[in-house]
Amino acid sequence: MQDNKKQVQPAEWLLILLVFSICLAGALLLPVKQCPDEADRVLLSEWIVRHGTLPTGNELETISMRWENPHAPLLKIVPLNGCDGWGFSYALRPFLSAVIGAFFQKLASFFTSSPRILLAASRMCSVLSVTFCCFFCLRLGHRLFAQRSSSLLFAAFVCFLPQVMFLGMYQNNDSLSLCAVSMMLYYLAEGFDSGWPVKSCVSLALAFSLGLLSYYTIYGWLLMGAAFCIAAVLTDPGIPRKGPFIFRRAALISGICILLTSWFFLRNAALHEGDFLGMASEEASRARMRSLGYRLFDFLCFRDSGMSILDFLRREDFIWLRLTARSFVGVFGYMDTHLPKIHYRLCYAVFAAGVLLYAASLLRHKPSRRDVLLAVTMLSASLLTGVLHFWQSYTRDYQPQGRYVITLVLFLGYMLAYGLDQLPAKRNARLHPASVLTAGWLALSAWAAIGTMSKML
Repeated sequence: MQDNKKQVQPAEWLLILLVFSICLAGALLLPVKQCPDEADRVLLSEWIVRHGTLPTGNELETISMRWENPHAPLLKIVPLNGCDGWGFSYALRPFLSAVIGAFFQKLASFFTSSPRILLAASRMCSVLSVTFCCFFCLRLGHRLFAQRSSSLLFAAFVCFLPQVMFLGMYQNNDSLSLCAVSMMLYYLAEGFDSGWPVKSCVSLALAFSLGLLSYYTIYGWLLMGAAFCIAAVLTDPGIPRKGPFIFRRAALISGICILLTSWFFLRNAALHEGDFLGMASEEASRARMRSLGYRLFDFLCFRDSGMSILDFLRREDFIWLRLTARSFVGVFGYMDTHLPKIHYRLCYAVFAAGVLLYAASLLRHKPSRRDVLLAVTMLSASLLTGVLHFWQSYTRDYQPQGRYVITLVLFLGYMLAYGLDQLPAKRNARLHPASVLTAGWLALSAWAAIGTMSKML
Protein backbone atom coordinates (compact mmCIF):
# COMPACT_ATOMS: atom_id res chain seq x y z
CA MET A 1 0.00 0.00 0.00
CA GLN A 2 3.01 2.32 -0.03
CA ASP A 3 2.14 3.43 -3.56
CA ASN A 4 -1.07 4.94 -2.21
CA LYS A 5 0.87 7.45 -0.14
CA LYS A 6 2.82 8.97 -3.05
CA GLN A 7 2.26 12.57 -3.94
CA VAL A 8 0.05 13.79 -6.77
CA GLN A 9 1.43 12.59 -10.09
CA PRO A 10 1.79 14.63 -13.33
CA ALA A 11 -1.37 13.17 -14.90
CA GLU A 12 -3.28 14.09 -11.77
CA TRP A 13 -1.90 17.63 -11.81
CA LEU A 14 -3.30 17.88 -15.34
CA LEU A 15 -6.74 16.99 -13.99
CA ILE A 16 -6.39 19.68 -11.31
CA LEU A 17 -5.28 22.20 -13.95
CA LEU A 18 -8.25 21.24 -16.14
CA VAL A 19 -10.67 21.81 -13.27
CA PHE A 20 -9.12 25.20 -12.51
CA SER A 21 -9.14 26.27 -16.18
CA ILE A 22 -12.78 25.33 -16.75
CA CYS A 23 -13.97 27.07 -13.57
CA LEU A 24 -11.88 30.16 -14.35
CA ALA A 25 -13.28 30.31 -17.90
CA GLY A 26 -16.80 30.18 -16.48
CA ALA A 27 -15.94 32.88 -13.94
CA LEU A 28 -14.83 35.14 -16.80
CA LEU A 29 -17.79 34.43 -19.07
CA LEU A 30 -20.94 33.80 -17.00
CA PRO A 31 -23.32 36.76 -16.60
CA VAL A 32 -24.58 37.46 -13.07
CA LYS A 33 -28.19 36.94 -14.15
CA GLN A 34 -27.46 33.23 -14.66
CA CYS A 35 -25.98 32.69 -11.18
CA PRO A 36 -28.38 32.03 -8.25
CA ASP A 37 -28.07 34.57 -5.41
CA GLU A 38 -24.68 35.75 -6.65
CA ALA A 39 -25.80 39.36 -7.02
CA ASP A 40 -26.63 39.49 -3.32
CA ARG A 41 -23.32 37.92 -2.30
CA VAL A 42 -21.16 40.13 -4.51
CA LEU A 43 -22.72 43.12 -2.74
CA LEU A 44 -20.77 42.03 0.35
CA SER A 45 -17.48 41.76 -1.53
CA GLU A 46 -17.98 45.22 -3.00
CA TRP A 47 -18.85 46.65 0.43
CA ILE A 48 -15.65 45.22 1.91
CA VAL A 49 -13.52 46.57 -0.94
CA ARG A 50 -15.13 50.00 -0.78
CA HIS A 51 -15.11 50.45 3.02
CA GLY A 52 -12.20 48.27 4.08
CA THR A 53 -14.31 46.70 6.82
CA LEU A 54 -16.84 43.90 7.28
CA PRO A 55 -20.57 44.58 6.88
CA THR A 56 -22.89 44.08 9.85
CA GLY A 57 -25.92 43.03 7.81
CA ASN A 58 -27.85 46.21 8.63
CA GLU A 59 -26.44 48.36 5.82
CA LEU A 60 -29.05 49.14 3.19
CA GLU A 61 -26.47 48.67 0.42
CA THR A 62 -25.85 45.02 1.37
CA ILE A 63 -29.48 43.97 1.70
CA SER A 64 -30.86 41.62 -0.93
CA MET A 65 -32.97 43.96 -3.06
CA ARG A 66 -33.59 44.16 -6.81
CA TRP A 67 -32.54 47.74 -7.42
CA GLU A 68 -30.05 49.77 -9.37
CA ASN A 69 -27.36 50.17 -6.72
CA PRO A 70 -24.99 53.05 -7.55
CA HIS A 71 -22.43 51.61 -5.15
CA ALA A 72 -22.38 48.22 -6.90
CA PRO A 73 -20.94 48.92 -10.38
CA LEU A 74 -20.59 45.21 -11.18
CA LEU A 75 -24.31 44.60 -10.70
CA LYS A 76 -27.07 46.07 -12.78
CA ILE A 77 -30.29 44.68 -11.34
CA VAL A 78 -33.85 45.64 -12.20
CA PRO A 79 -37.12 44.97 -10.30
CA LEU A 80 -38.24 41.35 -10.56
CA ASN A 81 -41.85 40.11 -10.72
CA GLY A 82 -43.16 43.22 -9.08
CA CYS A 83 -41.07 42.66 -5.92
CA ASP A 84 -38.05 44.52 -4.61
CA GLY A 85 -36.17 41.53 -3.14
CA TRP A 86 -35.81 39.31 -0.08
CA GLY A 87 -35.13 42.09 2.38
CA PHE A 88 -32.12 40.76 4.30
CA SER A 89 -28.35 40.75 3.94
CA TYR A 90 -26.19 37.68 3.40
CA ALA A 91 -23.82 39.24 5.94
CA LEU A 92 -26.12 37.78 8.61
CA ARG A 93 -24.95 34.28 7.64
CA PRO A 94 -21.33 33.08 7.30
CA PHE A 95 -19.82 35.02 4.40
CA LEU A 96 -16.20 33.85 4.18
CA SER A 97 -16.61 33.34 0.43
CA ALA A 98 -17.43 37.04 0.06
CA VAL A 99 -14.39 38.01 2.16
CA ILE A 100 -12.10 35.92 -0.03
CA GLY A 101 -13.82 37.33 -3.12
CA ALA A 102 -13.18 40.86 -1.83
CA PHE A 103 -9.48 40.07 -1.40
CA PHE A 104 -9.14 38.97 -5.02
CA GLN A 105 -11.30 41.83 -6.25
CA LYS A 106 -9.11 44.36 -4.44
CA LEU A 107 -6.00 42.68 -5.82
CA ALA A 108 -7.37 42.82 -9.36
CA SER A 109 -8.34 46.47 -8.95
CA PHE A 110 -4.65 47.43 -8.78
CA PHE A 111 -4.27 46.29 -12.39
CA THR A 112 -7.63 46.89 -14.06
CA SER A 113 -11.01 48.57 -13.74
CA SER A 114 -12.73 46.13 -16.10
CA PRO A 115 -16.08 45.08 -14.57
CA ARG A 116 -15.75 41.63 -16.15
CA ILE A 117 -12.32 41.03 -14.58
CA LEU A 118 -13.38 42.41 -11.19
CA LEU A 119 -16.46 40.18 -11.19
CA ALA A 120 -14.31 37.16 -12.10
CA ALA A 121 -11.95 38.09 -9.25
CA SER A 122 -14.85 38.08 -6.79
CA ARG A 123 -15.60 34.52 -7.98
CA MET A 124 -12.10 33.20 -7.29
CA CYS A 125 -13.12 31.64 -3.97
CA SER A 126 -15.43 29.25 -5.85
CA VAL A 127 -12.85 28.61 -8.58
CA LEU A 128 -10.21 27.71 -6.00
CA SER A 129 -12.65 25.76 -3.81
CA VAL A 130 -13.51 23.27 -6.56
CA THR A 131 -9.85 23.12 -7.59
CA PHE A 132 -8.73 22.29 -4.05
CA CYS A 133 -11.61 19.82 -3.77
CA CYS A 134 -10.09 17.98 -6.73
CA PHE A 135 -6.68 18.03 -5.02
CA PHE A 136 -8.00 16.62 -1.74
CA CYS A 137 -10.06 13.97 -3.53
CA LEU A 138 -6.91 12.76 -5.26
CA ARG A 139 -4.94 12.74 -2.02
CA LEU A 140 -7.76 10.94 -0.23
CA GLY A 141 -7.95 8.38 -3.03
CA HIS A 142 -4.24 7.67 -2.63
CA ARG A 143 -4.92 6.62 0.96
CA LEU A 144 -8.10 4.69 0.36
CA PHE A 145 -7.63 2.88 -2.95
CA ALA A 146 -5.06 0.45 -4.29
CA GLN A 147 -5.29 1.65 -7.90
CA ARG A 148 -4.23 5.11 -9.07
CA SER A 149 -7.04 4.95 -11.60
CA SER A 150 -9.55 4.70 -8.75
CA SER A 151 -8.21 7.93 -7.21
CA LEU A 152 -8.48 9.65 -10.58
CA LEU A 153 -12.04 8.41 -11.01
CA PHE A 154 -13.01 9.61 -7.53
CA ALA A 155 -11.71 13.16 -8.18
CA ALA A 156 -13.12 13.35 -11.71
CA PHE A 157 -16.52 12.02 -10.60
CA VAL A 158 -16.82 14.69 -7.90
CA CYS A 159 -15.45 17.73 -9.73
CA PHE A 160 -16.91 17.02 -13.18
CA LEU A 161 -20.45 16.51 -12.00
CA PRO A 162 -22.07 19.32 -14.04
CA GLN A 163 -23.55 21.02 -10.97
CA VAL A 164 -20.15 21.06 -9.24
CA MET A 165 -18.58 22.55 -12.35
CA PHE A 166 -21.24 25.25 -12.34
CA LEU A 167 -20.71 26.00 -8.64
CA GLY A 168 -17.03 26.55 -9.36
CA MET A 169 -17.84 29.42 -11.72
CA TYR A 170 -19.66 32.00 -9.60
CA GLN A 171 -19.64 33.30 -6.03
CA ASN A 172 -21.49 30.97 -3.66
CA ASN A 173 -21.02 29.12 -0.38
CA ASP A 174 -21.79 25.65 -1.76
CA SER A 175 -18.40 25.25 -3.45
CA LEU A 176 -16.59 26.30 -0.27
CA SER A 177 -18.57 23.76 1.74
CA LEU A 178 -17.63 21.01 -0.74
CA CYS A 179 -13.96 21.96 -0.43
CA ALA A 180 -14.19 21.94 3.38
CA VAL A 181 -15.77 18.48 3.49
CA SER A 182 -13.26 16.97 1.04
CA MET A 183 -10.44 18.46 3.10
CA MET A 184 -11.98 17.11 6.30
CA LEU A 185 -12.29 13.59 4.88
CA TYR A 186 -8.65 13.58 3.81
CA TYR A 187 -7.36 14.63 7.22
CA LEU A 188 -9.67 12.15 8.95
CA ALA A 189 -8.05 9.38 6.90
CA GLU A 190 -4.56 10.79 7.46
CA GLY A 191 -5.14 11.12 11.20
CA PHE A 192 -6.44 7.56 11.40
CA ASP A 193 -3.44 6.16 9.49
CA SER A 194 -0.82 8.12 11.43
CA GLY A 195 -2.19 7.94 14.98
CA TRP A 196 -3.56 11.50 15.16
CA PRO A 197 -0.37 13.59 15.32
CA VAL A 198 -0.65 17.30 16.11
CA LYS A 199 -0.07 18.22 12.44
CA SER A 200 -3.07 16.20 11.26
CA CYS A 201 -5.26 17.61 14.04
CA VAL A 202 -4.31 21.19 13.17
CA SER A 203 -5.12 20.56 9.51
CA LEU A 204 -8.40 18.94 10.51
CA ALA A 205 -9.24 22.00 12.60
CA LEU A 206 -8.66 24.19 9.53
CA ALA A 207 -11.10 22.01 7.57
CA PHE A 208 -13.70 22.22 10.35
CA SER A 209 -13.28 26.01 10.46
CA LEU A 210 -13.83 26.34 6.72
CA GLY A 211 -16.96 24.24 7.09
CA LEU A 212 -18.28 26.32 9.97
CA LEU A 213 -17.88 29.48 7.88
CA SER A 214 -19.44 28.06 4.71
CA TYR A 215 -22.98 26.68 4.93
CA TYR A 216 -25.14 25.51 7.83
CA THR A 217 -26.36 22.58 5.71
CA ILE A 218 -22.98 20.80 6.06
CA TYR A 219 -22.84 20.94 9.84
CA GLY A 220 -23.94 17.30 9.85
CA TRP A 221 -20.63 16.47 8.15
CA LEU A 222 -18.72 18.31 10.86
CA LEU A 223 -20.64 16.51 13.60
CA MET A 224 -20.00 13.11 12.08
CA GLY A 225 -16.36 14.03 11.43
CA ALA A 226 -15.93 14.66 15.16
CA ALA A 227 -17.68 11.36 15.91
CA PHE A 228 -15.25 9.59 13.52
CA CYS A 229 -12.27 10.95 15.48
CA ILE A 230 -13.64 9.73 18.80
CA ALA A 231 -14.65 6.31 17.44
CA ALA A 232 -11.27 5.88 15.72
CA VAL A 233 -9.35 6.53 18.94
CA LEU A 234 -11.64 4.35 21.06
CA THR A 235 -11.18 1.38 18.70
CA ASP A 236 -7.43 1.86 18.24
CA PRO A 237 -5.50 -0.67 20.39
CA GLY A 238 -2.28 1.28 19.84
CA ILE A 239 -3.43 4.38 21.76
CA PRO A 240 -3.14 4.06 25.57
CA ARG A 241 -5.09 6.22 28.04
CA LYS A 242 -7.72 7.05 25.48
CA GLY A 243 -9.68 9.51 27.63
CA PRO A 244 -6.84 12.01 28.19
CA PHE A 245 -5.70 11.58 24.56
CA ILE A 246 -9.18 12.44 23.24
CA PHE A 247 -9.42 15.41 25.61
CA ARG A 248 -6.07 16.87 24.49
CA ARG A 249 -6.79 16.48 20.78
CA ALA A 250 -10.36 17.76 21.16
CA ALA A 251 -9.08 20.81 23.06
CA LEU A 252 -6.52 21.51 20.33
CA ILE A 253 -9.03 21.21 17.48
CA SER A 254 -11.76 23.14 19.33
CA GLY A 255 -9.34 25.91 20.29
CA ILE A 256 -8.23 26.43 16.70
CA CYS A 257 -11.83 26.39 15.45
CA ILE A 258 -12.85 28.99 18.04
CA LEU A 259 -9.87 31.13 17.13
CA LEU A 260 -10.63 31.01 13.41
CA THR A 261 -14.43 31.28 13.45
CA SER A 262 -15.31 33.40 16.49
CA TRP A 263 -14.80 36.59 14.45
CA PHE A 264 -18.12 35.83 12.77
CA PHE A 265 -20.24 34.13 15.43
CA LEU A 266 -19.26 36.30 18.42
CA ARG A 267 -19.49 39.42 16.27
CA ASN A 268 -22.94 38.37 15.08
CA ALA A 269 -24.07 37.78 18.65
CA ALA A 270 -22.75 41.17 19.73
CA LEU A 271 -24.34 43.00 16.81
CA HIS A 272 -27.71 41.22 16.77
CA GLU A 273 -28.83 40.72 20.36
CA GLY A 274 -27.26 37.30 20.82
CA ASP A 275 -28.38 35.91 17.44
CA PHE A 276 -25.04 34.30 16.58
CA LEU A 277 -26.51 32.29 13.68
CA GLY A 278 -28.26 35.31 12.16
CA MET A 279 -31.51 33.50 11.37
CA ALA A 280 -33.79 35.56 13.63
CA SER A 281 -32.08 38.71 12.39
CA GLU A 282 -33.11 37.87 8.83
CA GLU A 283 -36.77 37.96 9.83
CA ALA A 284 -36.23 41.22 11.70
CA SER A 285 -34.57 42.73 8.63
CA ARG A 286 -37.47 41.65 6.41
CA ALA A 287 -39.95 43.24 8.81
CA ARG A 288 -37.92 46.47 8.82
CA MET A 289 -37.79 46.62 5.02
CA ARG A 290 -41.55 46.03 4.78
CA SER A 291 -42.12 48.85 7.24
CA LEU A 292 -40.16 51.12 4.89
CA GLY A 293 -42.59 50.29 2.09
CA TYR A 294 -40.60 47.75 0.10
CA ARG A 295 -42.36 44.80 -1.55
CA LEU A 296 -40.63 41.55 -0.63
CA PHE A 297 -40.74 38.01 -1.88
CA ASP A 298 -42.59 35.69 0.48
CA PHE A 299 -41.09 32.45 1.71
CA LEU A 300 -43.08 29.45 0.49
CA CYS A 301 -43.66 27.38 3.64
CA PHE A 302 -45.83 24.27 3.24
CA ARG A 303 -45.88 23.41 6.95
CA ASP A 304 -47.58 26.72 7.77
CA SER A 305 -50.21 26.00 5.13
CA GLY A 306 -51.19 22.84 7.05
CA MET A 307 -49.68 20.32 4.63
CA SER A 308 -48.31 17.16 6.28
CA ILE A 309 -44.82 15.83 5.60
CA LEU A 310 -46.16 12.91 3.57
CA ASP A 311 -48.41 15.16 1.52
CA PHE A 312 -45.47 17.48 0.92
CA LEU A 313 -43.35 14.60 -0.37
CA ARG A 314 -46.16 13.26 -2.58
CA ARG A 315 -47.04 16.71 -3.89
CA GLU A 316 -47.17 16.86 -7.73
CA ASP A 317 -45.82 13.34 -8.14
CA PHE A 318 -42.86 13.81 -5.75
CA ILE A 319 -41.72 16.99 -7.49
CA TRP A 320 -39.49 18.09 -4.58
CA LEU A 321 -37.48 14.86 -4.77
CA ARG A 322 -37.36 14.93 -8.56
CA LEU A 323 -36.19 18.54 -8.77
CA THR A 324 -33.62 18.05 -6.01
CA ALA A 325 -32.21 14.94 -7.73
CA ARG A 326 -32.17 16.61 -11.14
CA SER A 327 -30.51 19.82 -9.91
CA PHE A 328 -27.98 17.73 -7.98
CA VAL A 329 -26.76 16.48 -11.36
CA GLY A 330 -27.09 19.88 -12.97
CA VAL A 331 -29.77 22.53 -13.49
CA PHE A 332 -28.32 25.93 -14.28
CA GLY A 333 -29.27 29.58 -14.19
CA TYR A 334 -32.22 30.18 -11.89
CA MET A 335 -33.35 26.55 -12.21
CA ASP A 336 -34.37 27.20 -15.81
CA THR A 337 -31.60 25.61 -17.91
CA HIS A 338 -31.86 21.82 -17.90
CA LEU A 339 -29.73 19.06 -19.36
CA PRO A 340 -31.28 16.60 -21.83
CA LYS A 341 -33.30 13.87 -20.10
CA ILE A 342 -30.90 11.18 -21.31
CA HIS A 343 -28.08 12.97 -19.47
CA TYR A 344 -29.88 12.68 -16.13
CA ARG A 345 -30.68 9.04 -16.77
CA LEU A 346 -27.06 8.23 -17.57
CA CYS A 347 -25.89 9.95 -14.38
CA TYR A 348 -28.51 8.17 -12.27
CA ALA A 349 -27.38 4.89 -13.82
CA VAL A 350 -23.78 5.60 -12.81
CA PHE A 351 -24.93 6.48 -9.28
CA ALA A 352 -26.88 3.22 -9.03
CA ALA A 353 -23.99 1.21 -10.44
CA GLY A 354 -21.68 2.70 -7.83
CA VAL A 355 -24.00 1.74 -4.98
CA LEU A 356 -24.38 -1.82 -6.33
CA LEU A 357 -20.64 -2.23 -6.89
CA TYR A 358 -19.95 -0.99 -3.37
CA ALA A 359 -22.49 -3.39 -1.87
CA ALA A 360 -21.04 -6.29 -3.88
CA SER A 361 -17.51 -5.43 -2.76
CA LEU A 362 -18.60 -5.52 0.88
CA LEU A 363 -19.97 -9.03 0.37
CA ARG A 364 -16.76 -10.15 -1.33
CA HIS A 365 -14.16 -8.49 0.89
CA LYS A 366 -14.17 -7.60 4.57
CA PRO A 367 -13.49 -3.85 4.80
CA SER A 368 -10.87 -2.48 7.19
CA ARG A 369 -11.80 -0.72 10.42
CA ARG A 370 -10.92 2.61 8.79
CA ASP A 371 -13.10 1.94 5.75
CA VAL A 372 -16.05 0.93 7.94
CA LEU A 373 -15.77 4.07 10.07
CA LEU A 374 -15.36 6.27 7.02
CA ALA A 375 -18.36 4.75 5.24
CA VAL A 376 -20.56 5.08 8.34
CA THR A 377 -19.42 8.70 8.72
CA MET A 378 -20.20 9.59 5.10
CA LEU A 379 -23.54 7.77 5.12
CA SER A 380 -24.67 9.41 8.37
CA ALA A 381 -23.49 12.85 7.26
CA SER A 382 -25.23 12.47 3.88
CA LEU A 383 -28.49 11.51 5.59
CA LEU A 384 -28.23 14.46 7.98
CA THR A 385 -27.55 16.82 5.07
CA GLY A 386 -30.57 15.49 3.20
CA VAL A 387 -32.80 15.83 6.27
CA LEU A 388 -31.66 19.42 6.87
CA HIS A 389 -32.36 20.29 3.25
CA PHE A 390 -35.80 18.70 3.40
CA TRP A 391 -36.67 20.40 6.69
CA GLN A 392 -35.62 23.80 5.35
CA SER A 393 -37.84 23.35 2.28
CA TYR A 394 -40.80 22.12 4.31
CA THR A 395 -40.67 24.48 7.29
CA ARG A 396 -39.13 27.72 5.99
CA ASP A 397 -38.66 28.23 2.25
CA TYR A 398 -39.38 25.79 -0.56
CA GLN A 399 -36.06 25.34 -2.40
CA PRO A 400 -35.72 21.94 -4.16
CA GLN A 401 -32.15 22.66 -5.25
CA GLY A 402 -29.48 19.98 -5.40
CA ARG A 403 -26.70 22.44 -4.58
CA TYR A 404 -27.79 22.34 -0.94
CA VAL A 405 -26.89 18.64 -0.80
CA ILE A 406 -23.97 18.76 -3.24
CA THR A 407 -21.60 17.26 -0.64
CA LEU A 408 -23.37 13.92 -1.15
CA VAL A 409 -21.36 13.58 -4.37
CA LEU A 410 -18.34 12.70 -2.21
CA PHE A 411 -20.06 9.62 -0.80
CA LEU A 412 -21.39 8.57 -4.20
CA GLY A 413 -17.93 8.99 -5.71
CA TYR A 414 -16.34 7.05 -2.87
CA MET A 415 -18.70 4.10 -3.31
CA LEU A 416 -18.13 3.97 -7.07
CA ALA A 417 -14.34 4.20 -6.81
CA TYR A 418 -14.20 1.73 -3.91
CA GLY A 419 -16.33 -0.83 -5.75
CA LEU A 420 -14.24 -0.63 -8.92
CA ASP A 421 -11.01 -0.67 -6.90
CA GLN A 422 -12.00 -4.02 -5.39
CA LEU A 423 -12.57 -5.69 -8.76
CA PRO A 424 -10.04 -8.47 -9.45
CA ALA A 425 -7.35 -7.28 -11.85
CA LYS A 426 -7.19 -9.05 -15.20
CA ARG A 427 -3.66 -9.95 -16.22
CA ASN A 428 -4.01 -9.01 -19.91
CA ALA A 429 -6.23 -5.93 -19.43
CA ARG A 430 -4.58 -2.71 -20.61
CA LEU A 431 -7.01 -0.41 -18.87
CA HIS A 432 -8.58 -0.70 -15.45
CA PRO A 433 -12.40 -0.27 -15.55
CA ALA A 434 -12.00 2.88 -13.47
CA SER A 435 -9.95 4.47 -16.26
CA VAL A 436 -12.62 3.64 -18.84
CA LEU A 437 -15.37 5.09 -16.65
CA THR A 438 -13.30 8.23 -15.96
CA ALA A 439 -12.98 8.86 -19.70
CA GLY A 440 -16.71 8.33 -20.17
CA TRP A 441 -17.57 10.62 -17.26
CA LEU A 442 -15.35 13.39 -18.64
CA ALA A 443 -16.99 13.01 -22.04
CA LEU A 444 -20.43 13.26 -20.41
CA SER A 445 -19.34 16.44 -18.61
CA ALA A 446 -17.99 17.93 -21.83
CA TRP A 447 -21.36 17.25 -23.45
CA ALA A 448 -23.07 19.09 -20.59
CA ALA A 449 -20.72 22.07 -20.86
CA ILE A 450 -20.84 22.43 -24.63
CA GLY A 451 -24.44 21.42 -25.25
CA THR A 452 -26.21 23.05 -22.28
CA MET A 453 -24.07 25.26 -20.06
CA SER A 454 -22.88 27.30 -23.06
CA LYS A 455 -26.48 28.49 -23.51
CA MET A 456 -26.08 30.70 -20.44
CA LEU A 457 -23.37 32.83 -22.05
